[in-house]
Amino acid sequence: MRKIFLLRGAPGSGKSSFISRHHLQPYAISRDQIRLLLANLTYYYEEDTDYLHQVIPRYANEQTEKVVDYLVEEKMKRGETVIVDSTHIFIENIEHYQPWVERYHYELFVVDLMYHRNLRSLLERNELRQQYDWVKPDVIKKMYSSYQSYTQLPEWAHVISPSQLPRALSQKESNLDHFAHVLAVPDQMSEENFPHVHISNFYFSFNNHFTEKYGTYRNVVTIGKTKEEIINEFRLPYFVFKFHHKHFLISAYPIRNEMLDPIKKVKGVWTYSTGLVNLTDFTQEFPQSRHPHVHQFNLNKLQADRLLHIW
Repeated sequence: MRKIFLLRGAPGSGKSSFISRHHLQPYAISRDQIRLLLANLTYYYEEDTDYLHQVIPRYANEQTEKVVDYLVEEKMKRGETVIVDSTHIFIENIEHYQPWVERYHYELFVVDLMYHRNLRSLLERNELRQQYDWVKPDVIKKMYSSYQSYTQLPEWAHVISPSQLPRALSQKESNLDHFAHVLAVPDQMSEENFPHVHISNFYFSFNNHFTEKYGTYRNVVTIGKTKEEIINEFRLPYFVFKFHHKHFLISAYPIRNEMLDPIKKVKGVWTYSTGLVNLTDFTQEFPQSRHPHVHQFNLNKLQADRLLHIW
């Protein structure tokens, strides 16, 4: 649910084009754009070509890193999807995010834009960039050499190709067909009426007392009802699953079709594209769509003190 994507590639590898092609500008944090906010362009003379290039100055690097770190952590505090547009060539560039990944319960993906690039193509693309995104060829050569040296990234980082990003953004449906029953515990059910938790069944909890008692069980999932529960307690805002060959979504409040793209089957698994939705939107009580894409269960459909059996 909580995901951060690091673009990895030397200048000229196509990071900006990738962001634009996938319409990710509203979600991406770009180091170059922040440098431009902190410092005006400056000229650099390239002796080999006898040409003056306007380039982004590097003296604002330290300030840039502080701003990037601030923006990334602020978004991660709120559980938002984060996309960082930078080179991320060196291992330490990726390990830099590990404390936040652990603190805010994130998955980290490295989008590798270098796997199909050779040094010659990078240098040729760079020479076509006559505006401020041109960089010194020696910088590209050094980065390409480092990329070839750093092939083993941290185990906790998922390396994906650019074409795999849409799938990584989606939420996979969980198959609960092997459970005998699927039950939902509403928020006002008293403890004496709690069901006996058995390994053959699967349970969704809206009830804080039930969660305190059974929330660590593998077959118990707690659904957040408030912004505080979802953001600060890391509870899921919704859960998508298949049971008895039907497709379901369970959440505290109805989820509109606009927030949930039509489900589609990818390699035999139904997926739901919801990765870029702000988590706090799931705590707003929007009217339910007239024709929802998927069967939904939420607190509006549950009796506050009665156990719900999902068929």
